[in-house]
Amino acid sequence: MKALVKFIISRLGFEIIRKEANQDSKGQRSESESNELIGIIRNHTMVAQEGLYSLYHQTLFCEKHELAGDFVECGVWKGGAAGLMALVNLKHGSTRRHIHLFDSFEEICEPDEEIDGHRAISEVRMWTQNGGTTGRLVPLRGIYDHRGGPGNIQENKQLLESTIGYDPQYIHFHKGWFQHTLPEQHNDISKIAILRIDADWYASTKICLEYLFEKVISGGFVIIDDYGAYDGCRKAVDAFVKTMQKPLFLNYVNSDIRYIIAP
Repeated sequence: MKALVKFIISRLGFEIIRKEANQDSKGQRSESESNELIGIIRNHTMVAQEGLYSLYHQTLFCEKHELAGDFVECGVWKGGAAGLMALVNLKHGSTRRHIHLFDSFEEICEPDEEIDGHRAISEVRMWTQNGGTTGRLVPLRGIYDHRGGPGNIQENKQLLESTIGYDPQYIHFHKGWFQHTLPEQHNDISKIAILRIDADWYASTKICLEYLFEKVISGGFVIIDDYGAYDGCRKAVDAFVKTMQKPLFLNYVNSDIRYIIAP
């Protein structure tokens, strides 16, 4: 009977393929776990759901394949993305990783109207009363009011240490503008497994790439959160990629996010 059914189906131009039970169950477990972990950090991040799913799987890949290196984030806000990486490490990592968090831990600095684009300038004028657009390293007061205000170190500690339970000795806060902290403190990091850059503007993105990209191990991930959002970020990434000896493919996550697998 089975042979007859297969013969009839093949004559109709179809093929019977055995369904792997484990494949479905693993996929369901992965989806269930990612939703559970994202739920813990959801109110601490502005990253869209598809960006968080991507970050979950990138972190899971690093843990399952034991890729060496730290997790580094430039542009932390309230710690949600870092928290997701910490949760995956706790669940799947054999050892704790150092997590380096670079941020002003207040509002972002001014964009430069000559390079950062129309959207950046219009958002500053919409969400701040007297925000400048000349690229000064001064905080844009009120820029995050519609999002619940800026993140701070204490709020990040509450999530990472108290809620998630990550060992504080592996969490390193680098407070200040990237233009000040990265030249002074980038040598605290030797290898990076995941570099997540959420730096908004041209100058901020450029300096993160210049000081940290070369530390990302082969097969590690470089995530650029604002590539599709702000002209300045895209220009900084495109210019940097052109300096590489080999072409780098920008993998698409959503309209905002791209990621590179380090060569």
